[in-house]
Amino acid sequence: MMKIFLLTLTLLFLATSIVRADFSDGVFAYLKGDFDSAHATLRPLAETADHGLAQYWMGVMYLQGQGVEQSYEEAAKWLRKASEKSVPQAQHKLANLYMKGLGVPRDYEYAYAWYRTAAASEHKLSINMADKAKENLSAEELKEANKLSAEFISKFALQIEQKAAATQTGNR
Repeated sequence: MMKIFLLTLTLLFLATSIVRADFSDGVFAYLKGDFDSAHATLRPLAETADHGLAQYWMGVMYLQGQGVEQSYEEAAKWLRKASEKSVPQAQHKLANLYMKGLGVPRDYEYAYAWYRTAAASEHKLSINMADKAKENLSAEELKEANKLSAEFISKFALQIEQKAAATQTGNR
């Protein structure tokens, strides 16, 4: 029984090490401007490993048309997945799409809720943007947007231990 446990633990460690190496390779390729390689490396992680940061970078690539045909709909899909994995940068970019109605219907309540969620994770750019989204809401819409924000923050904002790690990577 102990051998099976140790074997399982070893395989799990190796699998997570491989995912980390692949993710690093994908981001490195992206930063070098090799978007085709970045896409080829990050897409499987985003799809099969359900890797939040890989999903974020997929969203960025679709948003910018880097290594893929630009598609705001695809960008929104990937950014939503990453947002639901507590990636504040993705939450901010998804809120931007809602503000502009790109790839999603223009919806200031959702924009406000996603900005507030990212702001709760101390994403600095989102703090001011939440106020800008708020300016577009009636009193009744703001009431609903605050409810939605509270729900999103409880589900998708970084928890305290995640915030410490996120501050090491910085806001983008």
